[in-house]
Amino acid sequence: MSETNQDLPISADLLEILRDPAAVQEPEKYGADPGQLELVHNSWLVSKDTGYKYPIKDGIPVMLIEEGERWKDTSIDELPMPPETAEPLVAPSLDEPDLFLSSTDQGGLNYALLVAGLLLGLFLFIGLWRFLTRDKE
Repeated sequence: MSETNQDLPISADLLEILRDPAAVQEPEKYGADPGQLELVHNSWLVSKDTGYKYPIKDGIPVMLIEEGERWKDTSIDELPMPPETAEPLVAPSLDEPDLFLSSTDQGGLNYALLVAGLLLGLFLFIGLWRFLTRDKE
């Protein structure tokens, strides 16, 4: 490439030290210096080891494993240009009923906590009442 440092979306020094976080987690699989990245289309960092592709948005490499994995099966020619036009990765909402529990389970969980709180309050009330009404000899 005949790009100057001014043409790069990130500094050459940063590009030199950045590594694919997925490959770095498996050095025994990828060798002594895993996860080296190649700048593609002046907007994407591509891992030779995993094939993960990380976008550079507003000069900031998005080095989330989920983001790199998301673009793994997309050919280099089909990557959105610029990366800002790609649909953002959306974290699951806590309002979604299927995230951890079904909506009926969530109601059951809240009911169980209510009952546990009432029982705890009852035991505390009985203990306090016995303490205050004990015989003072």
